Amino acid sequence: MKKLSDYTGAEAFELWADLMEPIVRILQDPDVVMMFRSRASRFKLVSEVLKTHKDEMMEIFNRIDPDDPVNGLTVVLRTTQLLAEIGNSEVIDSFFGSDEQETEA
Repeated sequence: MKKLSDYTGAEAFELWADLMEPIVRILQDPDVVMMFRSRASRFKLVSEVLKTHKDEMMEIFNRIDPDDPVNGLTVVLRTTQLLAEIGNSEVIDSFFGSDEQETEA
């Protein structure tokens, strides 16, 4: 299972260019933003994102690792891994959790 950190150089730029649109759509959801900023449990955040943003998550998963199919056993693992990787990066965390971050497209 590929992770965001597996991408480097030009490939990383291409990955993030493709991921920004679905991520922005998720971050336009005030419930998700509130949960992320409040440091709600990962399980609650994962549950909310999976319930309300299935299409965006599929788009993100398929772009990060198109060879790893999403199924009932991997969807929670992949979502949790993605959120953990973002949450463990101070730079990414501050970008997505910033009060100044504009979430309108």
